[in-house]
Amino acid sequence: MKRFAILSFLIVFVSVLPAKSQFCFSDCETCFADTAIQSHSLLFHIDDKSFFVDNEYKGEKTYGYSLPGFRLTPSLFYALNEKISLEAGVSMLRYHGANRYPCVIYSYFPAWQAYQFLSGVHLIPYFRALWNISPAIHFSFGNIDNQNSHLLPEPLYNVEHTFSSDPEAGVQFRLNKPHQYLDAWLNWQSFVFANDIHQETFTLGVNWQTKLDIVKEKFRLLVPLSLIVQHLGGENLSGDFSVCTWSNIAAGMRLDYKHNRLISSIGADYLYYNQAGESDIMPFENGWAVYPYIELAYQKLKVKFAYYDSEDFVSLLGSPHFCNFSTNTPDLVFDRSNQFYVRATYSYDIYNGCSFDAYFQLFRQNHLTGDRPGFDKVIRDGFTSFSFGIILNINHSILLKHF
Repeated sequence: MKRFAILSFLIVFVSVLPAKSQFCFSDCETCFADTAIQSHSLLFHIDDKSFFVDNEYKGEKTYGYSLPGFRLTPSLFYALNEKISLEAGVSMLRYHGANRYPCVIYSYFPAWQAYQFLSGVHLIPYFRALWNISPAIHFSFGNIDNQNSHLLPEPLYNVEHTFSSDPEAGVQFRLNKPHQYLDAWLNWQSFVFANDIHQETFTLGVNWQTKLDIVKEKFRLLVPLSLIVQHLGGENLSGDFSVCTWSNIAAGMRLDYKHNRLISSIGADYLYYNQAGESDIMPFENGWAVYPYIELAYQKLKVKFAYYDSEDFVSLLGSPHFCNFSTNTPDLVFDRSNQFYVRATYSYDIYNGCSFDAYFQLFRQNHLTGDRPGFDKVIRDGFTSFSFGIILNINHSILLKHF
């Protein structure tokens, strides 16, 4: 009854709002979030994402949970000239009702072990040095921009990382030209000192998109290629750890058709998973998945219908729904499985840099079978899970002084 009430409310909610802007799922166009800043300007910047997320999950794949809270990042921004800028501040994550936060990177990775805690709020420094090589080429050190989820397909990147996980940090190179888009980044998640008790971990990501205009402003062919590599290693540690590297690769094709304000898309992605090294963290050494979809976009309202078929697949940064193993039942792995996926996003522009966003996801898992050592064959009929989130985005700058 609770699930039906929440679902009914969300359908009504999404249907009555006027379409204005977008949330952080993949878009039909690509752009940089950075705006032109006058040289020798000092600004106070506020980036706040206040969110409420409800994940109503059913079945043996993963637990459901809610995320009520905010991520606030106040910072000082200084532009030396039109090429070089610096930003420094602090990132604060607060879940309403939580008083104790483990000192780990807040991102999906099953090997993390917390041994220190913070009270009241999860607090980390924020720093970014940006080099605008040209209007179309950016190179940055420090915290990484992932406001658009790196434009990765949904099976590879969970949208929750954008507002609830720690800001990614390392180096990032982005190129945005009329027919080429590239986002390459290195997210260093765990630094180790001598005799440390945890391992070194980093994630390498690449999203390269080639765009070809078949009929200008009407038909566009998009050929995306994505790579995610996650490494767990390190030397001179206090314990005996195994070294392992996991990778996700996605290759696809998409055709966009634009008619007035309506954009319709049809496409498909082939995804591959591989494990290099000996580790019992993941249950599979390699696997695959296919992801055909259609998408409709009217102004800033987007609805996507997809089919997902997978075998022995592990999504390193995606939702557990796209994995062929359970995150809430130990040692339970699933046979080849398939599901229907629906995603809707919606946004309303309130003020310059401020928006109210909503999203909805539905996972319709078809007949599912699996195995667990010491138990009978797991057989489950189809079941439905869904999640929705509402987010108030405030991204605003105040000029303090121009030198």
